[in-house]
This record gives sequence, structure tokens and C-alpha cells, in this order.
Amino acid sequence: MTTKPNTYSIGVIFTPIDWASFACSKFDIYNSWINGSTIFDPTMGQGNLLAALIEIGRLKGLSIDQMPVQNLFGNELNSEHYEEAIDRFKQDYKVDMQSNFTNSDIFELEPTEYDIIFGNPPWMNFTELPSEYKTKLKSLFIEYDLVENPKKMLLGSSRIDIAALVIQKTISDFLAPNGHAYFFQPLSLLLNDGAHDSFRRYKVKGIDFSVKQVFDFNETSVFPGVSTRHGLVHYRKNELVKYPISYYRCIDNEWLEQHAAPILSSTGPLSVYNKNSPSPLANFKPTHLKKSAKPRQGINTSGANSIFFFNSYEDIDTDTCRLNKTILLPKIFVFPLLVAENFKKSSISPKKWVLLPYTQEGKPLEKKTIQSHVLLWNYLKQHQTSLIARKGKMIQTWRDRGYWWALLGVGKYNFAPHKVVWEAYGRRTFEPTIFSGRWQVNQSLQAYIPTGDTPEAKRIQSALKNPIIEDYLHSLKMDGTMNWAQPGKISKLFNFID
Repeated sequence: MTTKPNTYSIGVIFTPIDWASFACSKFDIYNSWINGSTIFDPTMGQGNLLAALIEIGRLKGLSIDQMPVQNLFGNELNSEHYEEAIDRFKQDYKVDMQSNFTNSDIFELEPTEYDIIFGNPPWMNFTELPSEYKTKLKSLFIEYDLVENPKKMLLGSSRIDIAALVIQKTISDFLAPNGHAYFFQPLSLLLNDGAHDSFRRYKVKGIDFSVKQVFDFNETSVFPGVSTRHGLVHYRKNELVKYPISYYRCIDNEWLEQHAAPILSSTGPLSVYNKNSPSPLANFKPTHLKKSAKPRQGINTSGANSIFFFNSYEDIDTDTCRLNKTILLPKIFVFPLLVAENFKKSSISPKKWVLLPYTQEGKPLEKKTIQSHVLLWNYLKQHQTSLIARKGKMIQTWRDRGYWWALLGVGKYNFAPHKVVWEAYGRRTFEPTIFSGRWQVNQSLQAYIPTGDTPEAKRIQSALKNPIIEDYLHSLKMDGTMNWAQPGKISKLFNFID
């Protein structure tokens, strides 16, 4: 490893001290501390969470000598931030925290039990970590029950946030029995499908822990410039979670108390609903679908949109088209690509196009086949270096097999005669629309169900238009995000049969 761990600055989002004080007041952390509880911040940055406790004491008229500062403990990976925390407590509070603060990777720190954990772990997906740090942490995701085996780190589980690992690790190794933990964290751990299902077992190394309360900051600006959905979550060790849990959302600067519970599976994302209302899907009956009609996401170019997507199209002859005014390609491999405008009834003509060097069976074309189409081969060869350089384990697997022109999200389903498509990003209403013919679906902006005939497409569309489904999607509190395009969201609403 060429970079020392204490120089890392991974997913750093410092907690404003006024919001640290907010957490202290909501969960009575201050009084627990004053009455003798030890408090540990495992990723303390410059020490704002711990400093907030002292500031509350000052506001109550206490001097430093009257506060149990010796019961405040913190750890920070980054040496610069660690030194800043040490200096801050010396200058602002005239206390030396050298014996209470450690400069270490939390994953290497010797376990010590504390009554309360109060933290803001780094927010970053596994895929975005520095490569050498990924190698170091991979086994820990397995050890702390977030991933069953290393291969899953190459698939959907690679989207696990490192915050989940910090929470599992610290509850397991640093929290006293029956202790309480309070974390500022990405709400994807509670609200997103797929990668975080394992976290929502709320069990680590055989130890149960529960979610007690959630404060969803919603559109409140807690961390300026951060778009990730985030909140404040209370956990308790050695306790089974009891649903529904109290879920507070900040709406117009007021905290609305709602209920939250997983609906379709015990480890599914939380649905959030009004306290006096039944849970979403309470009277819902799933529709039967063939397995070939499973929901799908759109085409993913792995960062090569400029190579595969085009903004203009012109017929040249029966076999050839001109794209972006200068690029000649075989028509057979060029398809209309859905954009937001196409979901307006007045605009059904294509606005974008996509190149798919694939067979109708959803397989990447063989090299010999591409070379037989001279225009296609010349175009792809021109961009070979860029296509080979694309990042991501899935696309690199195709590259290593020799198919450096491959894309993700392409299969036989792309060439189904009909697609029932719904938009995700930017949408707050769920409006499944039927598109027939050669239309293709655009990355995670949309998702779809493929089908072979018109009556079946209409049946699927009718099932999806059940207002209960939109209520369910709204309950997941991910309106307007790409979350609605996750196929798992809709797959759970159907029974798939052969």
C-alpha cells in the first residue's frame, strides 16, 4: 500500500455544530453524558459532535470543570483532522484530549465498549473507494455480515455504502450491551432496494440491534452542497426491531411524525406512511407475469454516452443512416432512445438514438460479424481505446472476454415488440406508458417491463396503474430520484411464473 491510511479523506462530511446540538436534544444525549455515560465518536473529523455536548453545558451555565469531559472519546482516520480536533479542544476548552482521542482507522482500532456511540460515518459507496482501501475492506464486509461472499462485491452489493460497515463494526465492537447509537447517515441504508438488504437484517456477528427512530431531513439543508438523502437514526444494541418505527420528516421546518416499516419483505426498504393510515399495499393482490417479463433498467454505456448515443438521425439509403450529421452506420444497429419528451402524447417522434452492436437474442456481436459491417467496424475501432478504458467490474468482465464494444443492461428483452416504460428521475407521479417497436430505454432515468403482444402490454400497464402502487412508491420517500427505476421496486409487486 503506497498511501498511508491516516492520509485518507474518505466520504468526509463534517457535521455542523448546531445540528449536532439538535441530535443531543432529540435523544437526550447530553443528560446521559452528564449523568455518567461514556460517549464515543468513531469518525470524529474535527470533533463537532463531541464539542456540541460541551457547548450545551456552557449554555446551561456549567464550567469545563463541572462537565465530565473525561467521558468523551473520539477517533479519526485522517491525521490532519485529528490534530485539528486536539488543537480545538485545547484552545476552546483548555482540555488536553490526547488520551481520549485516537488517530487510527476505525477498522483497526482495538475494541473498547462505550455506553453511547454518536457519529457521522463517511458516506461513500464501495465502488468509489480508493482501490487499495477497497482491497483492505473487502473481507470486512463479509466479516460484519453485509456481504455473503467476495463475488457479490462485484455485483449489486458493490453499491453498499461504507457508512453501513462503520455502523455494523462500531455497534458490534464498540457499543456496550443494550447501548444506544446515534448516526447521521445516508438514508439509502434504510430506503433503497438491493445492496442494503443485508444491513436491514439489523444483526451483526449474531448480535441483534434495532432501529428506534429516524429523523429524515428531507429537503432541509443540513450539509450544504450534499445531495445525498440523509437523516439522523437511533439504534439500540441487543434489541429486536419492532415495527412500525417512529419516522419524523421535516416539512416546512416542522417535524411530522409518521410510521415506517418494510412491507414486501422483512429486509426490504422502509415504507413511510401516516400514523393513522394503514400501511401501503395492505389490500394489494399481486399480478401474475411470465419470468421473461421481469422489470428491467435501461441501457448503461458505462460512461460512453458520447460514443453510443446520438442527437440526430438521417436516412441515407435502405441500409445506412447518418448520425450527428457526420457518422455513417448500418441502420440495423441503430435504435430510437426514449427521453422525457417522448412521454408527452404530443411528442412521440425520436429525439435521440442509440447504437447497439448486438444480435436480436441480446448477445454482443462477434468480432467477425462487426468486421463484415465496415462502417460499424470503422466507427467502433475509432473509439476502441476509450471503450477499453471504461471503468467498472461488470463492463471490464465483458472487455476481458474480448467484447470491448459491449454495454450493460442489454439482453433479449431489449428487442421485445412492446415495452411498458415508466420514468424515474425527476418524476413524482408514476405513469407507465406503452412503447411498441424498436424503442430503447435510457439508463437509470427509466425502467420497463418487456412483453411480446399488445393485449399483454395493456394488461401490465393496467396493473401498474393501480393507485395503490403509486402510494407504495411515494411511501419509499424517493420521489424524483433514480430510485424508482430500480427493477426490484416493481418486481416485488408481481408473481413470476414459467
